Amino acid sequence: MIYFTPEFGIILFVFLILYWWVLRFYGNRIQNFSLLIFNYIILLWINPYFAIVVFIYTITIYLMSLLLYKYDTKIMLLLCIALSILHLAFFKYFTDIKDSFDTFFTWFGLDVVDINLLFPLGISFYTFTSITYLCEVYKTRKYENFSNLAMFLSFFPTFISGPIMRSSYFFPQLHAKRVFRHADLIFVLILFGLIKKVFFANYLQVYSDSILQNPTEQSPLALLLGIYAYTVRLYCDFSGYVDLVSAFALMLGFSLPKNFNMPYMAHNIRDFWSRWHITLSQFIRDYIYIPLGGNQKGFFLTQIFVLISFTLSGIWHGNTINFLIWGLLHGIGTIIFNLFRLLNMNIKVPYISSIITFHFVAFAWIFFYYSQFDEALLYVTSFYSSQNPIKNIEIVWFLFACILFFIYPFFYNLERKCAFILKKIPILLQPIAISLCAIIIIGFSPNGIPNFIYAGF
Repeated sequence: MIYFTPEFGIILFVFLILYWWVLRFYGNRIQNFSLLIFNYIILLWINPYFAIVVFIYTITIYLMSLLLYKYDTKIMLLLCIALSILHLAFFKYFTDIKDSFDTFFTWFGLDVVDINLLFPLGISFYTFTSITYLCEVYKTRKYENFSNLAMFLSFFPTFISGPIMRSSYFFPQLHAKRVFRHADLIFVLILFGLIKKVFFANYLQVYSDSILQNPTEQSPLALLLGIYAYTVRLYCDFSGYVDLVSAFALMLGFSLPKNFNMPYMAHNIRDFWSRWHITLSQFIRDYIYIPLGGNQKGFFLTQIFVLISFTLSGIWHGNTINFLIWGLLHGIGTIIFNLFRLLNMNIKVPYISSIITFHFVAFAWIFFYYSQFDEALLYVTSFYSSQNPIKNIEIVWFLFACILFFIYPFFYNLERKCAFILKKIPILLQPIAISLCAIIIIGFSPNGIPNFIYAGF
């Protein structure tokens, strides 16, 4: 992952000097254009193929926005959105489509050219952001020039794995005069990104994989600890990424929308989705659930719309039966919660409701972890078929997990609390404190940095 390489750090540092202390004297437009160039330098560095795909897609979206401006109709909007989704679906499901077409043509005795396409990095996230832009053009009858749109779709802090930043959130910041500030928060977010991804996520991956990849050899308690570890690993991996890119955005004078808010303390499944991957939840709500009818067409149809929304969310994550089951589980869980509310059975007991919600979410993650249904089924059946004894160390880890869960609420808004503490440290000692923390994190972390999990979506 290039964001953790020394080369990226050096290039970013040089660019920031140019961005803030040189180009700011030439006005906002030159500063913005330099950011566009830097975005594409990063894309070219990752893979020139990605840069080409994004550039062609940006041209397409720009032409669509001109059509929307000229032909301001809902049919034109739906057509533009459909083309964007088709672009996403083509690359995301090309392998399956290709296999089907190969089989079809081979059946007729026709030779097929063997073509393989590399899945473009970040395609889901820049597709979603482009949809928000097209809807905004339709709503306001205003469109951005090509360079501004290209900057929006290639914005390197959000390009790989989001958060999904809507055009109505990005462009006002782009047009405003930007000021470098929040230095304390920037350093804290970088440290949090490192400790979550490089330290916790890596160790949790090693631990969870050792259990989940060999479920028949584990005790029931070990299997539970394995899915606990994977559940926390997902959070550390994704929220660690968001912390890191939020710091990058602040370095550029931008702020990103909040994407996590203590998700594993949610009191119910609906509350969970208001805390986990918030920008995706809001995108699904505003661009799928509400257009279907939302809660305006009666209780029964509302639940159908909920199920459709979560099913599409599952399919977006992957085209396997397991991702479909994962989406359906969350949809069914939300429907059951809505039924409880309808019957006035929405009882919220401190910690108990959070414990139930956490275990439901953890159970659903089983289908997120395993790529094949029979692998997930083997894990589930191993719970009651396992004859392996529970080890003392497993009991210790389980008690430790329980303690962490109960003290978890005290970590609320920890980043800003740490930024406040850092600000109170004498300015000459701040670099020493930051460097010491970084050295400790990196020094005690395992070797190697796997890619971010959500970069594959």
